[in-house]
Amino acid sequence: GYKTHPEVLLTDTVGFIQKLPTQLIAAFRATLEEVREADVLIHVMDVSNPTWKKQEASVLRVLEEIGVASNKPIVRVLNKIDLLPNAEDIKYEAAMVPSSVAVSSLTGDAIEDFVAHVEDALSEQLIPIEVEIPFSNGEELNTIHEVGNVEIIDYRSTGTYIVARVPIAIANRLKRFSVTDLSIAASSTTYESSSSANDEIDWVAIGRGRHSVKGL
Repeated sequence: GYKTHPEVLLTDTVGFIQKLPTQLIAAFRATLEEVREADVLIHVMDVSNPTWKKQEASVLRVLEEIGVASNKPIVRVLNKIDLLPNAEDIKYEAAMVPSSVAVSSLTGDAIEDFVAHVEDALSEQLIPIEVEIPFSNGEELNTIHEVGNVEIIDYRSTGTYIVARVPIAIANRLKRFSVTDLSIAASSTTYESSSSANDEIDWVAIGRGRHSVKGL
């Protein structure tokens, strides 16, 4: 989507099972290791099942146990609303909970809203940068295009100026090319120099009676 990375890899994991037999727990958890590597979790629930809320609680409990429930955004997808007698109730419930959407994968109802929620969640993983990449560092420019969202690009005589959103690891790597940091540093230096000049006392002028010292 336009808000996020040019490419997104969507991976499906196994379904969660309540009261899993003890001998299968280790194998089941092994299949969830890829969850640790995900940027965003998409939790799809069958709301036509009367026990779907218990199933959701069971999933969240397992995610907490493997240490990912609190540090990863989760998009709640309440699926199969086409099987409900009153889909508006579940749509209202989803609207009241952040990052939740009620959909029907069969009819396509609200799938656009689902995509928008995922885009928003992924967009939050990106941070803004304003950099000027020297022509000798073309590989960095390629990286921004590959994993980020470029908003402005301008080819200048000194390098390529870019305003974009990228993952935090890439942003940290590109700090040395930051135009914002350079502007802040230049402004700070100018201010300090100006302040120092203003703070200097012209004792000769004072001795000649041209002006007085304030604050003495």
